[in-house]
Amino acid sequence: MKKILAVIDGISEWSGKIVSFLIVFITAILLYEVAMRFVFNAPTNWAHELTMHMFGFLSVLAGAYVLRYDEHVKIDIIYNLFSPRARAMIDSFTYLVFFLFVGLLLWHSTAIAMWAIKIGQTVSPSPWGSPLWPTKTAVPVAALLLLLQGIAQFIRVLTFAITGKELK
Repeated sequence: MKKILAVIDGISEWSGKIVSFLIVFITAILLYEVAMRFVFNAPTNWAHELTMHMFGFLSVLAGAYVLRYDEHVKIDIIYNLFSPRARAMIDSFTYLVFFLFVGLLLWHSTAIAMWAIKIGQTVSPSPWGSPLWPTKTAVPVAALLLLLQGIAQFIRVLTFAITGKELK
C-alpha cells in the first residue's frame, strides 16, 4: 500500500513541479508584450490570449500537487476544535463528496475536451484564433490527477480514523 501511495504522491509532485514552470513562461511572455506595446508601440495580438491559456493550465493542473500537501482552503475555525482522529473521520466523509464532484468533473470535461478536439474549436472572436482543445484537455487530465491524489489522501485519513496511526 505504501508503494502505491508513494507512486501517486510522486506523480502529483512531478506534475506540480512541471506545471509550476509555466509561471516563468507566462511572466516572460507578458514582459515581451509590455515591451512591444509600450517601448516599440507594436502590441501583439497573441500574448494575452496565450498567457490566459497557460494560466488556465497552471490553475487546474496544480490541484493534485496542492492536495498532496493538504493546502486547499478549509474553514478551520470549528474543524480545528476536533481531535486529529475526529478530523480524519470528518475528512473521510468529505472525501466521498470530493469523489462525486471530481468523478463528474472528469466525465463531463472529457466529453467537452473530445468535442473541442473533434471540431477544432478556437477562441472566437479573436485576432489570433488560438485553439481551445489544449486548454479543454487539461481539465480532464487535471481531474484524473486530482482523483488519484484524492484516493491516496482518502486512504491515509481513513487509516488514521480507524487505527489512529498515520500512513506516510
